[in-house]
Amino acid sequence: MSAATAPNRRILVVDDNQAIHQDFRKILCAAPASTALDAMEAALFGGPSAAPVDTGFEVDSAYQGEEGLAKVKAAVAEGRPYALAFVDIRMPPGIDGVETVQRVWKEDPDLQVVLCSAYSDYSWEEMTQRLGISQRLLILRKPFDNIEVRQLAHALTEKWELLRQSHRRLEDLTHEVEEWTRELSVANERLRKEMEDRAKLELRLVQAQRLEALGRLSAGLAHEINNPLSVIMASVGFIRSELDDQAKGGHQADPKELSEVCSDALLGADRILRLVNDFRLFSKLDGVPQAWVDLREVLDHALSGASYILGPKTQVVRDFQDVPPVWGSEQGLEQVFLGLLNNAGHALKNAAEPRVTVIARQREDGGVVVEIRDNGVGIAKENLTRIFDPFFTTKAPGEGTGLGLSICYGVVSGLGGAIEVDSAPGQGATFRVKLPKAPENVASASSP
Repeated sequence: MSAATAPNRRILVVDDNQAIHQDFRKILCAAPASTALDAMEAALFGGPSAAPVDTGFEVDSAYQGEEGLAKVKAAVAEGRPYALAFVDIRMPPGIDGVETVQRVWKEDPDLQVVLCSAYSDYSWEEMTQRLGISQRLLILRKPFDNIEVRQLAHALTEKWELLRQSHRRLEDLTHEVEEWTRELSVANERLRKEMEDRAKLELRLVQAQRLEALGRLSAGLAHEINNPLSVIMASVGFIRSELDDQAKGGHQADPKELSEVCSDALLGADRILRLVNDFRLFSKLDGVPQAWVDLREVLDHALSGASYILGPKTQVVRDFQDVPPVWGSEQGLEQVFLGLLNNAGHALKNAAEPRVTVIARQREDGGVVVEIRDNGVGIAKENLTRIFDPFFTTKAPGEGTGLGLSICYGVVSGLGGAIEVDSAPGQGATFRVKLPKAPENVASASSP
């Protein structure tokens, strides 16, 4: 066995009586093949009485407490500490055993100690008050039993070994934890950096998408305004030329023709006015104030407002279940449902038996879903992905601005919800508005 792995059998005896040192060496250093002591030990603790016992203890001597303290310091400095010390309590004229142990433990806290004395100047309470109740300390009365000494030596040196092993294991675990902590810190820092980079990229993407959407919106608005504006300018130009000819004594302007031209100009102006109003509403979606909203009341108002578009022949089916109030904008939600009902009304123009079904119900997660179904012409598959784009419309020119569904999408998204559509040509359309559960900070507020 190498020195690094060999058990520590170093024992220090601190006693002012030289005969005591000789006794300890006889007990701990002798290795007879068979002795009466071995037989007695075998009889008491079991095991073959004839088996030789090789303790292998290395016993050093110190005759005063100061000398023992010096030897402990030297052993620690050499990297060969003692595992066990037998210390006499009374050692005049030097320091006594209790003070010796106090000082020794400051140098080597793991040292196992047996205090030896025929009588003591200290009570057990006084010793524990000075040394504390420690598993490192035992008391041995003189005259001591040889077998007891040997058993203490074996047990306490083994205990020292186990204690050192636990220290090494704890150090290894501490190093492992430190290494894991460093690795985790590096991983966390890398993750934080990646999250920051991703957030920056997402922000850039959002900004790019906003710029792209703003560009499309601006281009669409310019295009949509340019057409009716051209009509207005052409109409005004025609009227002016007619009036100029008449003022110069030329032919009389045809009132009917002028009236038709004025009507075209008014239609163009009305088209521009509706575009501006819708665009203003579209631009204010982020600033919509929020409060508790009764969806059933909002749906009733929206149905009343859309009645002129749906017409008297349209069958309206209402299925408003016991839905809770939602946290949102009453004006914004009414605009959403009115826009969807208007969209349904246009889809039902040629339906033989026009029907609109409005369903409101609570979802399992506490949110609310509102479905608006119609049995109209339906939507072509290639248009389903574009119907919420600004200025996209399948209506005839002059029948819509192309911002209605975009406004619906913007309001619902601003409330943290979603809007979906299911449709196919000839099978009608179902618009599904999903509104989330109210935020926790307003969930306890009283309902309107």
